[in-house]
Amino acid sequence: MSESLKDDLRLDITELDRHALDQPALYAEWSKKWAEAILVRDRLKEQIAAKKAEVDDDVRSRPRDYGWDMDKNPTETWISNQVMLHTEVVELVEKMLQAQYEVNMMSVAKEAMEHRMNSLRIMTELYKGNYFSATSRSSEFHQEAVEKHNDQQREDLDKHPRMIARKMIKR
Repeated sequence: MSESLKDDLRLDITELDRHALDQPALYAEWSKKWAEAILVRDRLKEQIAAKKAEVDDDVRSRPRDYGWDMDKNPTETWISNQVMLHTEVVELVEKMLQAQYEVNMMSVAKEAMEHRMNSLRIMTELYKGNYFSATSRSSEFHQEAVEKHNDQQREDLDKHPRMIARKMIKR
């Protein structure tokens, strides 16, 4: 799984609102990547079909150039084998297999985004039910979430242009 997908799948209880807002765009982004992967694969399938037809025609018109040494016409099986073993056909088939792998991986990513949405719904329901509150059984988790949220706020403030300017003036 790519690092960008892992990053996009992460959920943080302190940022449920941001995650809910980001979800449609993330799903659309990974769905687009999936569709693009399918397009690449399908174009390669068309290239393979065209190359096979070209090689088939060439083998039929010049069988001796491909190693046919009998007086009678080559068999369909022999012609088919020559087409499948042709270097350019083999290379295109390998590219198509790689493209199919990419389609599969993008499909997994798209499904993972659907699971992310389900997880986001569950976390939101837990939050609404005060699962993460201080009175909840997981008060350690609540404290950790509050500290993380506070740390994130401090980090964001430190990056703000006014805070940077203030630090420079103090020096």
